[in-house]
Amino acid sequence: MLIFNTGKKTTAMKLNLYRIICWLSVLITAALIVGSCGQKENNPEEGGPSLEGVQFAVPDKMEIEYGASGISFRVQFSKSPSAGDLLVLGSFSPCPIKNISATSFDVDISGLWDQSFGNGEYTVNIRRGQQSRKMGQMQVVVKAKEEEGLKPAAGSTVYGKVICEGEGVPNAVVSDGVKVVKTDKDGVYQLASAKYHKYVFVSVPSGYEPLRSGILPVIHSQLSQSSSVPERVDFQLKKVSGQDNHTMLLLGDIHLANRTNDRKQFKSFVDDVNAYTASVSGPVYGLTLGDMTWDLYWETNNYGYKDYLADAQAITGLTVYQTIGNHDHSMYQIGDYNTVEEYKKIVGPTYYSFNLGQVHYVVLDNVECTNSEPAKDDNGKACYVRAYKDHLVDQQLDWLQKDLSFVPVSTPLVIAMHIPMYKPGGSVRMDGAAKLASLVSQYPQVHVFTAHTHTIYNVDKSAENHIFEHNAGSVCGTWWWTNQETPGVHIGQDGSPGGYTLLKVNGTDFQWQYKATGSSVDKQFRTYDRNSIFLSPGKYIPSATNESYKADFKPGLWASPDASNEVYINVWNWDPSWKLEVSENGTALLPSQVTVPDPLHLIAYTAKRINKNTKATFATTDNSHTFKVKASSANSTLEIKVTDRFGNVYTESMARPKAFNTDTY
Repeated sequence: MLIFNTGKKTTAMKLNLYRIICWLSVLITAALIVGSCGQKENNPEEGGPSLEGVQFAVPDKMEIEYGASGISFRVQFSKSPSAGDLLVLGSFSPCPIKNISATSFDVDISGLWDQSFGNGEYTVNIRRGQQSRKMGQMQVVVKAKEEEGLKPAAGSTVYGKVICEGEGVPNAVVSDGVKVVKTDKDGVYQLASAKYHKYVFVSVPSGYEPLRSGILPVIHSQLSQSSSVPERVDFQLKKVSGQDNHTMLLLGDIHLANRTNDRKQFKSFVDDVNAYTASVSGPVYGLTLGDMTWDLYWETNNYGYKDYLADAQAITGLTVYQTIGNHDHSMYQIGDYNTVEEYKKIVGPTYYSFNLGQVHYVVLDNVECTNSEPAKDDNGKACYVRAYKDHLVDQQLDWLQKDLSFVPVSTPLVIAMHIPMYKPGGSVRMDGAAKLASLVSQYPQVHVFTAHTHTIYNVDKSAENHIFEHNAGSVCGTWWWTNQETPGVHIGQDGSPGGYTLLKVNGTDFQWQYKATGSSVDKQFRTYDRNSIFLSPGKYIPSATNESYKADFKPGLWASPDASNEVYINVWNWDPSWKLEVSENGTALLPSQVTVPDPLHLIAYTAKRINKNTKATFATTDNSHTFKVKASSANSTLEIKVTDRFGNVYTESMARPKAFNTDTY
């Protein structure tokens, strides 16, 4: 018989027994945890004890003297690294950790100087065996070796040294975007700067290259002190040879925004650039022409400058200089100065110069942002109505005059801007064009490369002011839309393929070609058999019901059937020095230049969007680089020969009738 005693003594015994059971449970659980942790930390496949037990402070910024053998870090909570651990800065080789104590440790960086280690933003990782753990992000500023007497001159607020392999580089031009000075025989410069732009940059001299952070040239440094406090900024360069013969890739309107499958399409472009660069002898560089990003999607699609630069790191071994475009100005700020503040911090100066071989390159910002009217973005966040002028402001022209004062007048100039200086017919588009032309008119040849239109055209003003403008096409074509709507077709609104311009420099001699992404440079035109083209609304936009959207379907001459045996040839990089020859059965046919919409763009993009009852925001435009010839029959084969101004020949034997559909192209 069981007797339950509910007295106080029995209750106390039961409580004590309960406590003992609880404590045993806790001890057993703790032992299991410790045991399992111990097994994991000592798992040889994991590289020894876990790196989670290491803690040290990573400073936001670290100044390192050029050639220094080591740097130091402060240990936190006595959680020091272990003997044999390594520290990795960015993509450089692992560095040994030594002199470990409970409060600090040193890192041997002596092996980095042979790897072009220098100014830049670096991830800091600790490595143990196969384990790696990111500890933070750190800006490295390399300083010239401390020298007695290197101090700010009277009135100087920014000073320093331009160095190469620890030695000063004389006659290097340095600027804060307002004032421009040259280094002395020891590579030292002094600037009486008001620090208006909050940075200073070096105009890389010929025969040198800057270090690179990802694809970016390390040519500028942010200033952090007030305008009255002197700051020292040193620049590190590396000596190179062979620049007289170099290739520059001009990359217009990349427009990455994490939409329309653009990042995947961009990978195809990167593959093309990498393959082309590998096939070329001599140094190769890149220069964007603005609108690398799209301000409308910085917040709504969480894709901005840093994301573009991260994706662009897949471009291997190429220094890519940057030009700012209208869509690289922030819609979340007011006015021209504030809208580029973030760009200056992350990407670089909005205008600057550099030298390659015998050529002086100048990058300008001809977008004057005038945002002022409050609005909201697609996420409801406060922003401003995006507004700008095609204007090269006087401050830049003043800076350019000073910059050019250090450039001999026999030097060829290459100027990069986003918005065209001239319209296709040669009339002025950009406010400030006359002042710019006056500044550069003394130089023997001035090539201006622009983008913005997502089309290709050339304006030759060389007889008037030595300027030849190349509106140089677009990487993204129609904002990456055509390949999204019609896989395999990647073209701009004028029918020009998405791609980039190649500038080949031999001393002071220039040649250029357009390179379509995914195609050989031998592909420079596209042919259409008029007999096969009838772009009727009933066939191409049968499901469209929105009348305002349907109005964007403007097929022009393609709107009706025609059996007149005409052939149309879209030669996208045409200029008057090119030559077009067409023959039929040995008989020459006379081409005539026409202004028409490109029919492939009409069916690959405009009609596709309208047929979905969606506005064709970037509808097909007319182009004036198309030619027509009249054949004698519908079934003859035409021999087409296009010769550019440099004697390069591009041909097609056009068998007719030639079908018209997207699969054909």
